[in-house]
Amino acid sequence: MPISLLFGCCQIETCTPDLAATRDYLVGLLGAIPVEQELARQIAALLPGTGYAVDHLECGGAVFQINQPARGMTFAGQKSIHEAYLASGGPCVTNLNFYVDDIVHARDLLIDLGAPVHIAGPSTAVRALTDYGPDNTRPGGEDRPFLFMGTRHLIGFDLEIMEPNFLRLHDQAAQFPAYVEPRPADSAGLLLHRLVAVVPDLGGVLQAITRIFAPASRSKPYCLRQGPDGRSFRIGLGGLEIEYCQPMDEAGSLARHLREHGPGIAAAVFGCADSQPRCAPDPRWRPLAPDADQASEGLAGPLTRFHASSRRLTGFDIVIEPAEPRP
Repeated sequence: MPISLLFGCCQIETCTPDLAATRDYLVGLLGAIPVEQELARQIAALLPGTGYAVDHLECGGAVFQINQPARGMTFAGQKSIHEAYLASGGPCVTNLNFYVDDIVHARDLLIDLGAPVHIAGPSTAVRALTDYGPDNTRPGGEDRPFLFMGTRHLIGFDLEIMEPNFLRLHDQAAQFPAYVEPRPADSAGLLLHRLVAVVPDLGGVLQAITRIFAPASRSKPYCLRQGPDGRSFRIGLGGLEIEYCQPMDEAGSLARHLREHGPGIAAAVFGCADSQPRCAPDPRWRPLAPDADQASEGLAGPLTRFHASSRRLTGFDIVIEPAEPRP
């Protein structure tokens, strides 16, 4: 039985060596706005005095969790996977964060598919995710763990999952999963269209997604494309659209990205109603030709796009394109 994802993606998590610089960049370039600040403070307080820092930023209808790991930090005796990723490949998107319907089944299924447990702990570790008041708190939270599962080799990113400790999403204000209205802030007229992931084998990824996620939590693949550098498809997963790209030319940018960074999320693509006047005057943006820099923009069609080479700061490149209706 596959896993059911609930409510949408809660956070797109990244790691960075300098939280302040990453935050300033996203605020300045995209108009990102700090949100879920009490939750962020409580997460940081789990590792006091270590140098660990974290913040949550609203951007394009989604929440980005920016982690600055400290050297040698551990949680409940477990080494930090964020530090490991930062040390091995630099800033990156580490994982997507979801609520699931059955955490024990999800753990067993993912382990059977070869995904290690990188971090585990009680879902009651953070008070903001534990106590939702007498009328909305689900009992038994101390028996429900959160899990950080190493699924990157299977689906291009890791998964952090837990069961909710609330009864009703709309009666809590600790978290704002992607696109759930009302949003805690209006991030400058942007809407996150999709994440772009580079993987070695589209067929293997699709097989893994089909085995892991219930049909109600995913779409069928669509927008199948092929260009001189590679081929791709898009898929809806837990409310987010992800474009998976596979290199076809060993000399191309997709293959180069895979060699340098391994499988993972390369870019976040945002829609904007006025992308041309917004981006053209800013030297941090460069216009993209239809087939240029496909590791960053995916294999999308000939629209006017602007690209910012931001991975060294944010863990992913950023693309802005004309707005499109959200399904």
